[in-house]
Amino acid sequence: MEKQMIGENAGIVWRALDNNTLSWEELVKSTELNPMELACAIGWLARENKINIFYRDGIVYFETFHETYY
Repeated sequence: MEKQMIGENAGIVWRALDNNTLSWEELVKSTELNPMELACAIGWLARENKINIFYRDGIVYFETFHETYY
């Protein structure tokens, strides 16, 4: 898989998460990426500190990271 494709997939995931909190399964359905493509895109966004990843009731969730300045 080429880095350009991973970056494009990261954009797809970023748009899917805009103002949403989604589980892995929900991301697979909404982005139509296969699990490997999704994992690479999540890794890209996580490395750039663009998303939050958290667990609730044994399920992993993802959401966009928004810095707040006071």
